[in-house]
Amino acid sequence: MLDCKEGRLLRQVKREDTTMKINILLCDDDKDFLQRLTEVVTSQPLPPGISACVTKSAHSSAITDRQLSQYQIMFLDIDMDERSGMDIARRVRELHLDTIIIFVTNYPEFSMEGYEVRAFRYLLKQEMQQKLPLYFRDALAEIPHDKKELRFSVNAEPYRVAYKDILYLESQQRIVVLHTENPLQGGDRFYGKLEDLENELEPDGFLRIQKSYLVNMAHIKKLNYDKVALSNGEELPVSQKRYAQIKIQYLGWKNKQWGSAL
Repeated sequence: MLDCKEGRLLRQVKREDTTMKINILLCDDDKDFLQRLTEVVTSQPLPPGISACVTKSAHSSAITDRQLSQYQIMFLDIDMDERSGMDIARRVRELHLDTIIIFVTNYPEFSMEGYEVRAFRYLLKQEMQQKLPLYFRDALAEIPHDKKELRFSVNAEPYRVAYKDILYLESQQRIVVLHTENPLQGGDRFYGKLEDLENELEPDGFLRIQKSYLVNMAHIKKLNYDKVALSNGEELPVSQKRYAQIKIQYLGWKNKQWGSAL
């Protein structure tokens, strides 16, 4: 059970701070090769405004779901004894993560299995020096550099959830509960004030429909004077006292989205 006293909201990065950190996991049970892989990856140049944090692991079975959720790029040995790279990749997709997965292998015949988990590339170990720089650049290019995320921590573990994946935020006294398209593994509530979140998220399409609810307007299917229907079928109460203002905000946002799509 979550001890909510350990959950807290991390302040949003100021908009003028454009640095983006990419978390990269390297996993191989061959420690000598893992060290060589680490040296090659950490020597790769990064585009301006991008920093990278590289984590290496020779013990694939020890990697938790919570840790998997933190990485944008993974280099996985497809054939490990404890837990194969394919098993890790399957778990990543079960968690609905859009991680870029690059399989590292000695055996080209494994490549057909990657379609199941949407592998980005296959890197033959004997071709690492020649092919990895290109694959690394391609992987970086796949990551949206303007991705906006809500950052918070639970029991000292950091979480990052993309705005687009948030359905709504709910205030339960001093605790904020995060409702997402796909259930989070453990980190779905933290200490915070909905007023603070409203100030930060409103410019990015979030609407305070009632004192306890801050809703992502991209997930609103229908707005009535007494309730709102969301994309997942849920209905939430709307403040009837503030309905006129809420409707104006919502329609203004919809018109803006419609105009940008033309």
